[in-house]
Amino acid sequence: MEEKKTFIVLVSTKNYKTEGMKVATAPQVFRVLLLNRPIKDQAYLETEIFKSFFGEDLGKKEFFLEAGSYGNIVEAYEKKLRTLLEDEHKVPKEYYDKLDEYRKVNYRNLFTDEDYFHDAHRYDEVHEVLGENYIFRMRHSLWRVAYEFNNCYLYIKRLFDSGEPLYISTAMPFDDLGF
Repeated sequence: MEEKKTFIVLVSTKNYKTEGMKVATAPQVFRVLLLNRPIKDQAYLETEIFKSFFGEDLGKKEFFLEAGSYGNIVEAYEKKLRTLLEDEHKVPKEYYDKLDEYRKVNYRNLFTDEDYFHDAHRYDEVHEVLGENYIFRMRHSLWRVAYEFNNCYLYIKRLFDSGEPLYISTAMPFDDLGF
């Protein structure tokens, strides 16, 4: 049986063709979009956002976006993040100065002992997202999609705020890139 190759699209502030792959994939300057991702996690959501803007051309054509011209992509990330946050536990504002106490006492009391330990709520963490605090389930990767997608949002926002253009590559075989 032939193994299906994973293809990626490189989204970077550096053009890998002119500056080289090492420069284009340096920390803080790139994102990787996985095409045809079967798992609906944060990587899948990122790819879907770019597909909504570039359609079937994503992975087939290269794109160059001028600095400051891809704010609509950042807004799409934020909109998706807000949708994901609707399913997360929001910390009431009166507890913002005592988050640890809230998580250990008030939030803990929302569950029976069996639910708390069996469902691994003891691994839950408080994080600030879009100016508000939320409690995220951190035990398993598919429980952390909203938390991980927030990191993706912060990353693309940082690229946008850097004032640099965005280069979007054609599809490349992941295995051939040497990551």
